[in-house]
Amino acid sequence: MIESDGSQRPATNPPGFVRDIARSEVLHRHARLTRSGRPIFCAPSQAEIRGAVIPRQGRGTDGKVIYPTREAAEAAARELEELGARPLRSYLCGRSRNGHFHLTTDAARSLHDRIPQQRRPLSA
Repeated sequence: MIESDGSQRPATNPPGFVRDIARSEVLHRHARLTRSGRPIFCAPSQAEIRGAVIPRQGRGTDGKVIYPTREAAEAAARELEELGARPLRSYLCGRSRNGHFHLTTDAARSLHDRIPQQRRPLSA
C-alpha cells in the first residue's frame, strides 16, 4: 500500500480475514461461529484483563480458533493436515467454563512417525 507521502507500508488485512480459501472452508465447517458466520477466537475474560482474577490459561491460547467439541477439532486437524499443515492435536482450553477446544502443533510425535523414510525395518 502506498501512503500519501509516497512511502510504502505493508497491506494489512481486516480482523478475521482468512487468506487461504480452503482453510477458511475448514474453519467454517468445524469451528464455533458468530451469528454473522465468522469463527470465534479465544480471548481473556474482562476479569482476567482487569487483573481481578488469575489468568486460567497462558497467553498462548489468545487468538486461537474455538472448536465446540473434541471431535470437531480433530476433524478440522485432519482436514488442515491434508491441506499441508504440520501435525495438529486438539486440547481442552483451561479458560473455558463449558469446555471448548483448540488445536496446537503436535510436537510429541516421534521422529519416525514424522519422517517415514527414516523408519527402521521391523525385525522378523
